[in-house]
Amino acid sequence: MDDPRIVLHIGANKTGTSSIQAMLHGNRDVLLAKGWTYTDHFELHKAHHKLAYSIQGNPTWGLEHDWQSELRDIMADPQMRFIFSSELFFRIVSPATTAQFFPPDQTQIVLYVRDPLSYMMSWYQQAIQGHNWTCSFSDYLYRFSQPLIGFLRGWEEVYGKDNVSVRLFERDQLIGRDSRVDFMQFIDGVEATDMTLETSDSNLSISGNLMFFKRVLNNFMTLEESNQPPITDEFGAYATVKESFNGKFHASRSDVAIVRNLFDPDMLAFAERGMPFKPLPREVAGHPSPNFDTLDEDFALIMDIARQTGKEFLRYTERMPNLRGSLQE
Repeated sequence: MDDPRIVLHIGANKTGTSSIQAMLHGNRDVLLAKGWTYTDHFELHKAHHKLAYSIQGNPTWGLEHDWQSELRDIMADPQMRFIFSSELFFRIVSPATTAQFFPPDQTQIVLYVRDPLSYMMSWYQQAIQGHNWTCSFSDYLYRFSQPLIGFLRGWEEVYGKDNVSVRLFERDQLIGRDSRVDFMQFIDGVEATDMTLETSDSNLSISGNLMFFKRVLNNFMTLEESNQPPITDEFGAYATVKESFNGKFHASRSDVAIVRNLFDPDMLAFAERGMPFKPLPREVAGHPSPNFDTLDEDFALIMDIARQTGKEFLRYTERMPNLRGSLQE
């Protein structure tokens, strides 16, 4: 369409969404001067997650006040254009329901996708760090894998293929090798050079025995406890302590085979669209999780730092009386 009034960035998750949202949030004034609004209403973590939950009708996370009237008031000025962003839209919110608020004839949908192996590995790391998942990666694949193509087709059925822009989240495929720069191609009249781009954050993914430590601890935490700040941030801070505490974890040949089997429809469908994912490796030579050769010393290191710095998660380790000597005072 020509000059859409609304750009709706729907994810997918693990494709640089937080960086794009931080850029939009931090450059509101620049965007506003160019006729675009990235509203601070409905925000959670610099994204419009609360709006997504509300459109979905989520009884827990949705807004209780009259958010529909608030949204209409925000968008009442016909001269203004709007950007909304939440990766919750892609999988959780019905495209047909979304269209009631963001009409297909006025809206450009933007979606980034990445190869299924790195996608699921990154998602698994986040699930262990930020929730109380305790399963292995292979079990996680069987329980939680949701191929992308079905969701994408749902959005295209409602909004039309021409109004759904799909981009590969691969560095060599991105304009400027940066998802933030790449995203700005969809914002008419605003150049990436107009925006202030913060230095890439150091939000490293946990790996190795740090990830295994959190997996063990998750057995002794409820979901609510694992979601309470600052638990997630505390483990993120450990990622710089030791090289094996961050980066890729080891994915075996059987793990990769599971991904290949579960996501074969995705890989075929995107290849047919002229957007082939990079070939999957036979295995990923990352950090073992667990690495039994260094397990005792790594757990001792984690606990020593926790005691020195008064980490909040210490109170949950008290529920682990039978863990090996690394956790003893």
